[in-house]
Amino acid sequence: MYDMGSKTSSVAEKTVLETDGGGVWAFRRYDAAGKLIQEVDGAVPVSEVCRRLGKSRRQVYRYLAQGYVVPVGKFLGEWLVQARGIEYLQGRPRRPKLPLPESMQVLFPEYKLAQLHPICDASVIVPRVMEQGDRRETAWLLKQYSKPWLTWWMKREGWHLSPRAARFWSWWLGVPLPGPRIIPPLPKMFA
Repeated sequence: MYDMGSKTSSVAEKTVLETDGGGVWAFRRYDAAGKLIQEVDGAVPVSEVCRRLGKSRRQVYRYLAQGYVVPVGKFLGEWLVQARGIEYLQGRPRRPKLPLPESMQVLFPEYKLAQLHPICDASVIVPRVMEQGDRRETAWLLKQYSKPWLTWWMKREGWHLSPRAARFWSWWLGVPLPGPRIIPPLPKMFA
């Protein structure tokens, strides 16, 4: 059990972390009066998420940004996330309609195609296919993802693309060119 008292804005808060020894943490935050403010029973460090899913840290941080896993806070130098998102990603809710074609292996040399999920790993798949995909891979992209979803992705994540690819896909989807990356503010409890 770790007791991490902190002083924020002249109010002393107390944070308690307890582990079961299996990589799952219980997280409790108390205010100065000792009243429970926040409680999460299933919190897991990012390193454990990487081990369980067989994914890199970068991919887990993408999951954080996309909202597949919910952050609890950063403690002892590492982010803790809620375990419920990990269980969802481990279960792979259902197989995608269209598996990735074997010809895409050239686009993803550091991945095994069987491990890439078109929905969960869209942040990796979509920009690479938009940038480097040939006709067959682009046709797969357009069958797998609907035009409204690609439009949403282009508005939100289009800054990943090169200027040339961004111009083409903006024209094709009928959306304005993506601007610079917009980083949403952190919730008050993390600021």
